[in-house]
Amino acid sequence: MEPSRLPPEAADKPQGLIAKDRLFSIAAYISSGEGVIAAALRKHVEEEARHLSGEDLLRVMDQLYEQISSLLQSTDATENLLALHAIDALVDLPAGGPSKVSKLANVLKNVFEVKRDPEILVPASTVLGHLANVGGALTGHEVERQIITTALGWLGGDRVEYHRFAALLILKEMAENAFTVFKNYIPEFVDVILIALSDPKLVIRERASEAMRALAHSNMEAVADCAAKKAKLEGIDMISDLPDETLYTIISFLRTDDAVRTSALSRRWRHLWRSAPINLDTAHIPGFCPEKIEVVTQILSEHQGLIRRLHLNSLYFADLDGWFRSPALGNLQEFDIYVAKFDDPLPLSVLRFAPTLRVARIAHCSFFEDEEVPVFNFPHLKTLVLGFLYVDEDTLHSILSGCPVLEDLLLDSCSGFSRLVINSPTLRSIGVCNDQYGDSEIVIENAPCLERFVRSDSFRTTPVIWVIRAPKLEILGSLTDNFGKLKLGTTVSQEMVAGNLEMLMRSVKVLRITSSGPNLDAVLRFLRVFPLLEKLYIMSSLQMDMQNVQHHEPTDVIESLDHIRYVELKCYSGKKPDVDFAKFFVLNAKVLELMKFVVEGRCTQKWRTDQYKCLQFDSRASPNALCDFRSYSGHADPTGCIRRGYHHNEHVLSMANPFDSSSCSHCRDA
Repeated sequence: MEPSRLPPEAADKPQGLIAKDRLFSIAAYISSGEGVIAAALRKHVEEEARHLSGEDLLRVMDQLYEQISSLLQSTDATENLLALHAIDALVDLPAGGPSKVSKLANVLKNVFEVKRDPEILVPASTVLGHLANVGGALTGHEVERQIITTALGWLGGDRVEYHRFAALLILKEMAENAFTVFKNYIPEFVDVILIALSDPKLVIRERASEAMRALAHSNMEAVADCAAKKAKLEGIDMISDLPDETLYTIISFLRTDDAVRTSALSRRWRHLWRSAPINLDTAHIPGFCPEKIEVVTQILSEHQGLIRRLHLNSLYFADLDGWFRSPALGNLQEFDIYVAKFDDPLPLSVLRFAPTLRVARIAHCSFFEDEEVPVFNFPHLKTLVLGFLYVDEDTLHSILSGCPVLEDLLLDSCSGFSRLVINSPTLRSIGVCNDQYGDSEIVIENAPCLERFVRSDSFRTTPVIWVIRAPKLEILGSLTDNFGKLKLGTTVSQEMVAGNLEMLMRSVKVLRITSSGPNLDAVLRFLRVFPLLEKLYIMSSLQMDMQNVQHHEPTDVIESLDHIRYVELKCYSGKKPDVDFAKFFVLNAKVLELMKFVVEGRCTQKWRTDQYKCLQFDSRASPNALCDFRSYSGHADPTGCIRRGYHHNEHVLSMANPFDSSSCSHCRDA
């Protein structure tokens, strides 16, 4: 889409007046890629620089900054991302004067203060890193100092989760791209990063580890660079001035190979890693299976410090029972094992880790099926992931009963049980993916802190889902449009009665449904049950005989139509059943902001125009509503984020929106 052109009547105007008229519309590139907006902005600014004086050019730049700020204030993620692409394009342009870095940094700082979605915060941090890398001037340093100080404050004292998440993104980028400034804040950084590394949220711990690795790598590069130039190390190798206890902690959060490499930094570091708590991860040990087994055996027998995290992946013929009994694993906090053979039972010696474990991931094995069910007691376990394994019903419920502080639970491709009952005062997130069993029940009997229940569409048969007590449940799905499979009530024996206000779930804000047809009548039944719904995701399979006639009468009040802001239709074909289904929301959702269509096949401009007419979009109930048609192709998965196995699926327990693949870095980077 082309930007607005200079009108012919402006030809005789003075240059200063022309500058006011030569408006470049960033929003005109809303459907374009980041490369297109970058090229267009570059061309526009270069042309203006050739024709305008310095003062008038600054006025043009200010107009661009205002557009960027306006787009970032929008609630539409597409407009936010467009603004970030525009900032990224402006960073490398020489125009804008010394104030450009400061103005762009202040805009980005506001993004981190206000936005909550990782799909915005992550690319914003990347743009900030780019800005810090090329800023260079003293003004850039001052801005970097201000941003670093803010991030450290959020991480040290602010308990707002999205602020802590944003702070870690900022600190990672500053460590990588502004180390000459960042090195002055290393002591404060270490103080707050140790808190983040023990955060109960997985996503916070992961980002903290990334920030710590970025700092270690930047410090290594700085030392190596100075050594090559025969410069003094004082004032640059700031980390080596820290006490051993702090350095041990830093090493303990590095990858196995990175921890070993620290011995090459200086004499001060040479023997630190040998006695420091470390992460032992076979994925970061070079060589084939026999070589890896030999290295692991040697480390477990010779390492003088404790091992904080153990990650073992598909090591055939390894002596797991012998490894698990190693004294080096006496204070293990994170356990992650993928057994080589699916039918191999997990050694019972794994239970010796129970008193100290905080995170446990166990996959591709059988779970004590030949043993009498032991007593499970995991007093500190907060995250439990079971994937691709057989576990019988009694053992599963015994494990869950032995986790008094559990917050995150993921069951992925598990078998051996047909009924899952949740009774937990602390559980916040549940994910159930690709289960292999037949007719089943999932009963959320008492979960006062549960905020999300996410399941995949890959069930061979749809389970009955009971929600008895979950007063804080906000994210739910995927449900099928078989309404009889969802039961709400105060007891397991009580059937749900439509229209009973006491049975409605007013806490649910985000819902995902799979629908054959799609079936409008079936989906409307769900809308009556979740009256305060704000985001609705529909995964549909087309049935040409579906008659989505609008049965909605003025007396038939559907309260959720006064609250739904976002509707997404996946696998949209544009045929009559799809159109009639979507048209209902266009004509009845009163506060709708965006309706997104994930389209099978290409959607040309002509096809989009025809769809606007068929949907009667000019008669929409919400004057602020927008339509967004997107094709999916290649590896982009229209079914959502859950798809790649338990290491990937674990992210649905903490990501802002588990039903949106665009907010998952694993899906975007596939």
